[in-house]
Amino acid sequence: MKQVTETDRLIGERITAARKLAGISQTTLATAIGVTFQQVQKYEKGLNRISAGKIVEIARLLGVGHAELLGSTDDVSGLPSLSRAAISLAQAFDRLPESASKAQLRRLVLALAEDVQADRDEP
Repeated sequence: MKQVTETDRLIGERITAARKLAGISQTTLATAIGVTFQQVQKYEKGLNRISAGKIVEIARLLGVGHAELLGSTDDVSGLPSLSRAAISLAQAFDRLPESASKAQLRRLVLALAEDVQADRDEP
């Protein structure tokens, strides 16, 4: 049996974040991919390796690209960096009905993020 690596742990973190953003439980994901919820826990903790086929299947079920789950071990700007607050906020935002207010809120948050990034990019 091969030893799990830091890469396995990072992929597990990405799966956890994507699953939470999708609002899917470990049990629901496990049933959908044909494993036990304990196996999903092991995948998410990086304790067990995940086959390429399972990664593609998990990505499809969670509505993300498999490349997002695989990511780069050098790039921590993807899914794993989402805090619990960010996940909670995204879930709350998704519960809002589509409206002009929701569209305005989306534009406001995007504009704030652009301003922050612009400030960081200035020497």
